[in-house]
Amino acid sequence: MGTYHRRSLVMVIMLMSSLHITGPSMAEIGSAEKSVIQQEIPSGEHVTPRVSTPTPNNALGSTPESTTIQQIKLKPVTISATRVKKPVTAIPNTVTILEQEAITQQTIIRDDVQSILENTVPGFGPSLRRLTGRAESFRGRNPLYLIDGVPQFNALRDGSRDGKTIDPFFLERIEVIHGSNALQGIGATGGVVSMITRAPQADGTWTNLVRAGITSHDSFNSDGLTYKLGALSGKRFDRFFDVIGGVTFHKRGLLFDGNGDRVGLYRTQGDTMDSTSYNLFFKAGFEPDDHQRLQVMVNHFDLERDGDFRPETGDRSVGRLTTSEQGNPRAEVGDPAENINTTVSVDYHHDALFNGELVTQFFYQDFSALFEGGTFDTFRLTPAGPDFLDQSEIQSKKLGTKLIYTWNGLKGIDFQPSVGFDFLRDRTSQVLARTNREWVPETIFHSYAPFAQFDYTLLDRVHFTGGFRYVFAELIVDDFTTIASANNSFVSGGNPTFQEVLPNGGMTIELTSWLSIYGSYAEGFTMPDVGRVLRAVNTPNQDVESLVNLDPVVTENIEFGIDLEFSRSRMHVAFYRSNTDLGSRLDPDMNGIFQVRREKTRIYGIDFTGSIDVTEHLVVGLNYAWIQGDFDSDNNGKVDTELDGVNIAPNRLNMFSTVSLDSGLSGRVQVSHLFDRDFGGPGSNPNANFTGITLVDLLIAQDTGYGQFSLGIENLLDNQYVTYFSQVDPVQSNDTFFAGSGRTLSVFWQHEF
Repeated sequence: MGTYHRRSLVMVIMLMSSLHITGPSMAEIGSAEKSVIQQEIPSGEHVTPRVSTPTPNNALGSTPESTTIQQIKLKPVTISATRVKKPVTAIPNTVTILEQEAITQQTIIRDDVQSILENTVPGFGPSLRRLTGRAESFRGRNPLYLIDGVPQFNALRDGSRDGKTIDPFFLERIEVIHGSNALQGIGATGGVVSMITRAPQADGTWTNLVRAGITSHDSFNSDGLTYKLGALSGKRFDRFFDVIGGVTFHKRGLLFDGNGDRVGLYRTQGDTMDSTSYNLFFKAGFEPDDHQRLQVMVNHFDLERDGDFRPETGDRSVGRLTTSEQGNPRAEVGDPAENINTTVSVDYHHDALFNGELVTQFFYQDFSALFEGGTFDTFRLTPAGPDFLDQSEIQSKKLGTKLIYTWNGLKGIDFQPSVGFDFLRDRTSQVLARTNREWVPETIFHSYAPFAQFDYTLLDRVHFTGGFRYVFAELIVDDFTTIASANNSFVSGGNPTFQEVLPNGGMTIELTSWLSIYGSYAEGFTMPDVGRVLRAVNTPNQDVESLVNLDPVVTENIEFGIDLEFSRSRMHVAFYRSNTDLGSRLDPDMNGIFQVRREKTRIYGIDFTGSIDVTEHLVVGLNYAWIQGDFDSDNNGKVDTELDGVNIAPNRLNMFSTVSLDSGLSGRVQVSHLFDRDFGGPGSNPNANFTGITLVDLLIAQDTGYGQFSLGIENLLDNQYVTYFSQVDPVQSNDTFFAGSGRTLSVFWQHEF
């Protein structure tokens, strides 16, 4: 399988040592990927190391010239992904916060949200860097992506494309809550990834930003050239009105591996290589007084493969990798794959309503995902007919509202109760686009969810949180007939309903100024991939309401954590367990089309983060994730087989070293090591194991009077390897035998004025 160069770690240590720079005091707000921001915080609001804030040292952002890491004074860190803005110390979960500078820094090396997350968030699975997010799990389950609070997850037919709905250029902040929860409703069985879009400067000055870049493999082959251009402009006018908007254009070439060969395109699922995308973004706000705000946000994202290259299938038996060659793929796969997503939200906020705060949101999402096709048995027009080229498209429209009111409580008592109500209407189908056949019938999902939550602080050191969410959900499916490969089976429609009470509770205790602990219990809720269940029915005269595979997935998440902070060092350790009696595991058939298996699953693991300010100029740190998952392969009520790589990530160690100078020069070295993993048990595939990978990335940036110039080098040591998904693919298909990207250079210029 993939080649693992054991000399990599030695070279990494040498690289880190070479960046140890001494000299004048560092003028920067915080260190790269520190576990805590040094702040002056009121008593009882100590920011714990479970807040990972990967903010670069003077990289890609302006800094106060008269401050040092010990002197900087900021407001307490609060997050909004919990629905109620609160200090992170009151949240009994692991939380990672990525500020805009850190997001920009990571995109210089790899420009997609999933790559940002895998390099900075422990427990997040390796990015495929494709149009699909298959196998990109979070703590062994699905993350819920949000854009300004609007869910991107398609519960009724999960095409694993919800992470490709916005360009990172428009993100100001990413808040990640680790672990299953129902804080944002359906879908967060692995955690919440809340993407918050940019806003104009609060002081009324213009926000004008231009960014341009070019990326190439170190062979500088023209087939691998990637270009990107982004522009953003906005302003706050007096105190009443603000507006911001922008556009990005991204033309992607091919990736090349460590041997200089073209990396193979992902047949059927779609790819970001050989593609063009654009993103239009607009946001406006109106504030009639100091307490009210009305905001409108619109984001439109379109990514389509160009179709100038076609995949050339490899051969696992002889070690020949899948590659790409010039040519029109349309005769083999149909029209090129495409994602089109439009997200609209209207938000109203009143922070002084009857001694409380009201937050409401109305949202709409229109999403379509076109997959490339093939002449699969599944697509035949008749059971015994000839092979027939077809391709599928998921079409989904969501309409919803979120409402929450938080009462500020009585004077002198730090008690905040909240009540709220969420509604979601999701209408989804999957059609075979070339013959206009209905593969997944139109399915409507309604969810009504009142909830209550409270936060209470005792003696400024003990924080309690708890509550429950009552979910009433219903599916509406009309009578339908499956396609020929499922025996043209007639299925009676129905209106199955589900009711769940999802509790949560937790406590954090600040034992000393340098030690705090926490514990929590929370339940998350999602639906199995309803579309996969319905389209797989191959026995006539079944009833939608009797299909056990449509029962909801309820996860139980328990987490305990310890946070330590000593002078220049910070450390966080979290232990978690996530169980479900009726999980939703993806299992492929012989055509590589995944089916849903409803089985008991158990996942548990450890997350660790730590960093040390070696000097005022040099910071080193790491995060480590160990995870184990098992499922019940024979339905006897006991787990007996390890979850495969499609459903769980490898154990992973990320290390980094960052350096910064007052002159505006900054640098970062980051190392990612994915550990070997074998998957055992009676239901496992012995050929789908994983051989570890080590990758090193380098970033150098220089601020000038003409903007910032930066150089990013991905896979600095030019290791040749086979990607995680390609190794653990349970089908072991020759089509998915992909190499990873070799040494790749990116040059960016960014100017704010």
